[in-house]
Amino acid sequence: METAKQSSGLMPAGYLRPVLLVSWAALGVVSVLLAASPVEVAVLLEDLLPALSRHVDPSKAVYSPVAYWCLLTVAWWLQQWRPVQRRPFITAAFRQDLLWYLLTMGSRLLFLSAFVAAVGAFYRQYLGFLTVASVVEWHPAAQFAVGVLVADFARWFSHFLRHKVPFFWRFHALHHSQRDLNLFTDARVHPVDRMVSAMITTLVLLSVGNSAPVIMAWLVFETVYPKLYHANIRIDFGPLRYVLVTPQSHRVHHSVEPEHHDRNFGFIFSFWDWLFGTRYAGCEDYPATGIPDRAFPLESTGGPRDLLRTMLRQLWYPLAGGPRER
Repeated sequence: METAKQSSGLMPAGYLRPVLLVSWAALGVVSVLLAASPVEVAVLLEDLLPALSRHVDPSKAVYSPVAYWCLLTVAWWLQQWRPVQRRPFITAAFRQDLLWYLLTMGSRLLFLSAFVAAVGAFYRQYLGFLTVASVVEWHPAAQFAVGVLVADFARWFSHFLRHKVPFFWRFHALHHSQRDLNLFTDARVHPVDRMVSAMITTLVLLSVGNSAPVIMAWLVFETVYPKLYHANIRIDFGPLRYVLVTPQSHRVHHSVEPEHHDRNFGFIFSFWDWLFGTRYAGCEDYPATGIPDRAFPLESTGGPRDLLRTMLRQLWYPLAGGPRER
């Protein structure tokens, strides 16, 4: 019993546990020190990696390590305390979605930024008449609030369309295929699906004369928060669920149960679903997740070759016809 208990979770049994605990604490200290000197490190990033600095905000790159360290620490603790399913923290599903995360980072660096720039250029050339208003003269607090709300609504609307348009759903179903939700499931997104989302979000943002939020703390929050609500955690945040997307509400969104389909589309804020009637009111449901297509190539082992082969099959899945049931 003790051996089984020790072998579960993030840390292995025996003498390695204290070593890994100390190593993890040291990594946290390094992350904090990195965030404490953002100016110098940001300049270093721009000097050493000029090509990447055009796609990754240097300040965000500085603050992200400590944000990820906190996220992993909190998520591991919450999963030990209140898991939806009792299972190890690092599973085959976790490793598969971590591979998707690495692919996502690569695609952003290679072509996603260029794609968004092309969408912006097209908008300014042909759709500029759709611009509603500019908020550049507003008070900074008002600019921030409008930027946050417009960006989040754009993501809600994009998510809604990717469920409702059959061609878009074919690619988005890949994200819903995960049966073991985990911290990196938010990265299990087909490149075509990500480009559709980026296009819709960019067009909505441009229509109000504003770009994505420029407050760095918010940008980091937007990066790590979706990972938290994809985690294997049984929690709904109490009254905060009326404002924020929660692990419970987003698990319902991923549910295989028909009554949960096309509910809870929120990215950060949950009130869009209340406003547009797409909110599932139950706050105690923790259903099984995934898609009903048994032909979907799910990961079964955590070996590197198997994970890579599975990801290639998952990439091909929507191109071969996508889900056979909705």
